[in-house]
Amino acid sequence: MKYAILGDIHANLEALQAVLRKCQELGVDKYLCIGDLVGYNASPRECVELVRSMNLEVVIKGNHDEQASGSTRLAGFNPQAAMAIEWTRQQISDDQRAWLNALPMLKNLGAKMTLVHATLDMPEKWGYIFDPLTAAASLHYQFTQLCFFGHTHVPLAFDKFGDVKGGPFDEVRIQAGHKYMINCGSVGQPRDGDPRASFITYSPEEMLVNLHRVEYDIAATQQKIRQAGLPERLWQRLATGR
Repeated sequence: MKYAILGDIHANLEALQAVLRKCQELGVDKYLCIGDLVGYNASPRECVELVRSMNLEVVIKGNHDEQASGSTRLAGFNPQAAMAIEWTRQQISDDQRAWLNALPMLKNLGAKMTLVHATLDMPEKWGYIFDPLTAAASLHYQFTQLCFFGHTHVPLAFDKFGDVKGGPFDEVRIQAGHKYMINCGSVGQPRDGDPRASFITYSPEEMLVNLHRVEYDIAATQQKIRQAGLPERLWQRLATGR
């Protein structure tokens, strides 16, 4: 069995399609998503429909999913992100809006895995986990060995065995008695200086998590953002992964 865990797709169809092609090459059996299908980029309808068509085992709600599927005043969003959400609200269908709104913020898969978009202690507050200190608060509320999360768009792994340690990774070998929080990075808007789409795979039999980076047609995504009239910053950042 091999899982693909992906998230922070952010309406980037070209990146999502490239990631799914890579998953097929890797022999992925099941897909999990830690949220934020929409926001920032210009293909929200297409990305939501593609993810829905895959019948994923779990899809978690992200903060952009929550805001795009609602009508409340945008709070905590910078002007560029807020403009993209307002635009996205006009693009998605009522059915897509209802589906996004009904997604859970947290899901346990048996005793082994937990999925959340932001933090485990207060997932609805959309806090960020950047370092061992911020990871420690969530690990206190983690009752499975593995938690996969996102939100920062930066792939990081945190290991609790007494103290909490962590940072960037290429692979993580899961060890008995340890607890892990692993960020799969971002499919649609990476922010770690690498513009390639990011996702992870998990093989329970091998107890191994691997990070994968995938090139995609960034220029095509940028052109769509420009044509949609979305802020310049949103298409410019894709080329630098920042």
